Amino acid sequence: MGCINLELMEKIIDILGKTSHKYIISKGPRAEEYKPLPANCWGDAHLPQMNILPMVDLVITHGGNNTVTESFTLGKPMIIMPLMGDQFDNAQRLHDKGFGIRMDPFNFTEQELIDSINKLINDHSLKGTIEPNF
Repeated sequence: MGCINLELMEKIIDILGKTSHKYIISKGPRAEEYKPLPANCWGDAHLPQMNILPMVDLVITHGGNNTVTESFTLGKPMIIMPLMGDQFDNAQRLHDKGFGIRMDPFNFTEQELIDSINKLINDHSLKGTIEPNF
């Protein structure tokens, strides 16, 4: 539910709008309060996450169990910005294993986020290493 923190989301979205990548934004229950999204972003209050995840190259998440499990199962690297509970442990484990980057959601710079996005999207050695282990 990181999407309910409008100040945090606006900071992230403003940064995303400065990159050449395209983004899908889950706005959640406060969707009507968001300012207009940049041209390279699209979003809505409710999104079919499991339909969208197979099409993306990277997931930026608060790191809850559902999103982490779904993203990991589909082999998607993550930028995890934990806010509470299990999210801190999930973020640290993914970071330690090299499948994602843990970032403090309240203490990161524009350049840190952009560099993390580019690093994970362009890490060709990572592609194919995140595979389900059933």
